[in-house]
Amino acid sequence: MAPTLAPEQYPYTVIGVLEIFFSEDDVLKKWVGSGYLLKTPAYPDRGDIVLTAAHNLAYLRKKGLRGVRFNLYDDPDVYTLAERSNETLRYAIPEGYDKYPGNPAFDFGVMLLNGAPGRSKTPLSLSIIGETLRQDATIAGVVSDRVKAGDVSVYRSAVTAEKRRETPLYYPLDATAPGMSGGPVLIERGSTWTSMGVVTGTGEVDDTLEGIAAPIFSETARIIDSLIATSLAG
Repeated sequence: MAPTLAPEQYPYTVIGVLEIFFSEDDVLKKWVGSGYLLKTPAYPDRGDIVLTAAHNLAYLRKKGLRGVRFNLYDDPDVYTLAERSNETLRYAIPEGYDKYPGNPAFDFGVMLLNGAPGRSKTPLSLSIIGETLRQDATIAGVVSDRVKAGDVSVYRSAVTAEKRRETPLYYPLDATAPGMSGGPVLIERGSTWTSMGVVTGTGEVDDTLEGIAAPIFSETARIIDSLIATSLAG
């Protein structure tokens, strides 16, 4: 089932579009991805933490970087990344992303905004999963070719997400679309929404192309806290 427009209500209102502008061969280009406001037990009250896909943040390394913009669904405010005193941007990518290229388990990263929308909105918490899983879930994020100035809409797909010991977290290919990378894999228990993954794109599972996400293991959660600490330092 193709992604459909999400309602303008929680948890979709803590999901946004990340736009990274850069110059390449004298041409101004734009990369579009998704991200979502995050809180962890170690950082419960900040309101400025965004979890996204590492391959989105990798575009911030480009020498021709021209600007960064982050907009939340149903929020007129525009944010950019916070800066350190030396003017470097406050974001962090796990070492495993570069050490194990193509491994979706490390395709997540953290960035800090120059404001704190999460003080008026409730950021998502993480749900820790194990090596095997079959779970009803919702993936959500923006769709690249539908992102327009002043119109940041979030799309969603209801899926059965699966994880086996030898596979990434995966779900049907048609549930995702370009631009959704960095969005959450949402689960609802009672009236509480959490995220058990970060949408990363597509990949093969048992010779079938599927939608793929970075699962939130206990070690993943630990690394995320370390990335937040790195982003705050300096």
